[in-house]
Amino acid sequence: MSSTFEFTRSLPRLHYRVQGPRAGGLPQQTFVLAHALGCDLTLWDALADHLAEHACVVRYDQRGHGASDAPAGPYAMAQLADDAARLIAELALGPVTWVGLSLGGMVGQELALRHPQCVQALVLANTTSSYPAEARAGWAQRIAGIRAGGLEAIVDGALQRWFHADFHAAQPGVVAHWRERVLGCDAAGYVACCQAIAAVDTTARLPRIEVPALVMAGALDQGTPVAMAATIARGIPGARLVVLPDASHLSVLEQPVAFKEALQDWLQAVAA
Repeated sequence: MSSTFEFTRSLPRLHYRVQGPRAGGLPQQTFVLAHALGCDLTLWDALADHLAEHACVVRYDQRGHGASDAPAGPYAMAQLADDAARLIAELALGPVTWVGLSLGGMVGQELALRHPQCVQALVLANTTSSYPAEARAGWAQRIAGIRAGGLEAIVDGALQRWFHADFHAAQPGVVAHWRERVLGCDAAGYVACCQAIAAVDTTARLPRIEVPALVMAGALDQGTPVAMAATIARGIPGARLVVLPDASHLSVLEQPVAFKEALQDWLQAVAA
């Protein structure tokens, strides 16, 4: 299968890319990669290229992000999960291995609960199943800041959570690139996704997820700390928890090799 950029026929239109398998033949499995708030499908460039050697890899811009539509909000996590189910059905992918980071991990949990036929395995990175009251208040403050001053008002705070200080010093070009990605988001769509995130609440329902699950956390992640990942791993029967050292929130960018190796080790264990 060649690499293509397309849009869903159904609405809201989702922009997606399909890659692989480069090795030819039928794909060994199908992955769907779902990005974090303020990012787009390019978050997964390196990992997608690796996986596409032997697999079909689909990644997409969530509503309100990248080239996808940004319908009026607020959004609910159920709507974002229904978007994902719609994409999977339209492409006739069958059950997929879902890899979601932050917002993408929240969508993955809801997808597995609402549309279990779509998911055969879950990778949930740097994410949470719910927020305490003080964190929900923080999301309300972020929304108010955007409404008052646009995405410029919150972008630098987001980058401080996304990348630790040493990464900022060592990779200023990468940090600048992702600053521009945030500022390129549709502000209303970003706010609508913030509203979905603030209300996320799957904790009590996690035991209903019956597929293999890998939960990854960054040891330095302040936005979704290790304790939140541990809650998810305890809730999903048989889930594996991996904590990546020297990683903050966008662990797939800060620690790409460790992220890939943790994923590969788990995939091999699931296959066995």
